[in-house]
Amino acid sequence: MRRVGHANLAFGASLIAAGLAAAPVAYLTLVGASPAPGWLALEFGGAVAAVFAVTFVTYALVAAHLVGRPGEIAMGLGLAWAVIVSALIGLALSPQLDVIVRSVAARSVSFAPIAHPIALLDSLLGFSYLAFFVAFADAHYRVARGRVVAPG
Repeated sequence: MRRVGHANLAFGASLIAAGLAAAPVAYLTLVGASPAPGWLALEFGGAVAAVFAVTFVTYALVAAHLVGRPGEIAMGLGLAWAVIVSALIGLALSPQLDVIVRSVAARSVSFAPIAHPIALLDSLLGFSYLAFFVAFADAHYRVARGRVVAPG
C-alpha cells in the first residue's frame, strides 16, 4: 500500500507542478504584465521541469516493485536522463515566458513558442522512454513467469 501512496503523491505533485506552470501564464495574460519578472520566469521553468521529471518518477513508482535487476538498471538510467533533460527543458522555456504569454493573449493556436525551443530536448526524452520500455518489458516478463511475489 505504501507503494501506491507514493505513486499517488508523485502524481499529485505532477498536477500541482502543472498548475504552477500554468499560473504565471494565466496571471500575466490577465494583467497584461510584460516583461515577466525574472523570478516568475524561473518559477515557470522550474514548474515545467517538475512536470516532466515527476511524471517519470510516477512511472518508476508504479512499476519498480515488478522489475528485476535489468529493469532496475534501465529504469534508473531512464529516470536519471529524464531528470536531466527535464531540467534543460525548464531552462529552455524559462526565457520564453513572455513569448508564451503574448501568444496566449493573442489567442494564437500556434505551439511554436513552446515547441521550437524544446524540440531537440523533447526528442532526447526518447532515451528515457526506451529505457522505461525495457524496464516495463522486464516487469511484464517477470509477472508472466510468476517471478514477482505479491506483497504480503
